[in-house]
Amino acid sequence: MFVNAFELPKTANGIVHFPGSPRQYRADCKAGIFKIGETDMLGNSLEMEVLAYRSFFAPLFNYPYQQWVEIFFIDKDNTVSHILFKTESIGNFLELMRKLTASSKSIGTQIVTAKTAKRSNDNETYYAVEFESNDNKPERVKELTEFINDNINGLYAARLASNA
Repeated sequence: MFVNAFELPKTANGIVHFPGSPRQYRADCKAGIFKIGETDMLGNSLEMEVLAYRSFFAPLFNYPYQQWVEIFFIDKDNTVSHILFKTESIGNFLELMRKLTASSKSIGTQIVTAKTAKRSNDNETYYAVEFESNDNKPERVKELTEFINDNINGLYAARLASNA
């Protein structure tokens, strides 16, 4: 398929979305920073408007078979993105979910901030990701709800195909 290089791709409410190819974020828990890909260093904090998430078990990136949480979100550039978390960071994400649920709030109505936090034990120093959230604006929540309702199956199917 040829694409006209002089036209911008279509967006929904300005949300940049290339189906099957979300922007790839990474939490580098050895260095305590977030990255886009392997080279674009972002610092120790990442704001996310969460669209969807899933938990699964797999032996990814030369790690043993273990649990992962994959989060699809809109980043500061209004771009559909995703990130994976494992181990202690999963527990921290679940704790945020518990707090929100107890307050009768959906994570999709929040602006979630992920921050790296230094940890150490007898063998090493590393970073875990901790999460906090604040209410998003109702009009933005409406835009995000419309977007995900129109695109959730495509996000899910595309990621499953690339993880196979």
